[in-house]
Amino acid sequence: MSLISGTGLHRLPSRQQLAADLKACHRQKDAATIAAIKYATEATELRKELEEVHARLFGLQGQLEIAQLEGSRLQSELANATRVTVPATFARDIWPGEEPTHPQGTDVRTLRAQFAGASPSHVPGL
Repeated sequence: MSLISGTGLHRLPSRQQLAADLKACHRQKDAATIAAIKYATEATELRKELEEVHARLFGLQGQLEIAQLEGSRLQSELANATRVTVPATFARDIWPGEEPTHPQGTDVRTLRAQFAGASPSHVPGL
């Protein structure tokens, strides 16, 4: 029994095998070239489409800003048209049990303001 396996014969590829391998390599290279051209064409088309979308978006942003300004203007006009005006001499009705504020009713000034000039004997709680 031999420790070396195999026959030890190495065959070189024949000329026909080398030619077939070369043709297969050329076919793969041609297919890769065609795919690269196809992808480059698609990328160019997509770039053009993206530029068109950017231009449309820019136009729409301008229209949106104009519409927002117009909406603000119309809102102001509506507020002015529906404003409620009250004559200066108007006195609102007071419900029974409601205590109006000073000068007609409850004094809502701070204690310090209320008792500013009073003697300490007249200030409640002192």
